[in-house]
Amino acid sequence: MLAHLMVNIIHGAAHRELGVELGPAAMLFVIGVILLCPLLAMVLLWASQKRLGLVILTLSMAASLVFGLYNHFAVRGPDHVGEQAPSPWGTAFVLTAYLLFLTEAIGTYMGLYFLYRLMRVSKAVR
Repeated sequence: MLAHLMVNIIHGAAHRELGVELGPAAMLFVIGVILLCPLLAMVLLWASQKRLGLVILTLSMAASLVFGLYNHFAVRGPDHVGEQAPSPWGTAFVLTAYLLFLTEAIGTYMGLYFLYRLMRVSKAVR
């Protein structure tokens, strides 16, 4: 989750430097789902609210993955990796888009894996 946050900070800086702006709905999604939900999940996991933390982590990472795939790779526009000029910030944008994909895929998998394990353990205890 911390690696995901760090990559997001660099990606956000690339957005600013390249003038790649997001609309209000996309910005709300980025702040709420991509940035805050994983942090909330981390707090809940530390606070012994494992199931809720894992559900929030899994859903936020999966939603972030779909959002990134759509905006960075599927739809041509200013947020697409193929539209970035060859420059240091353009390279940072592209690399962090791929790293976001990787961290979100791993986060989704890990959330599902540990949620499944938690559910199996709680069924065995009953």
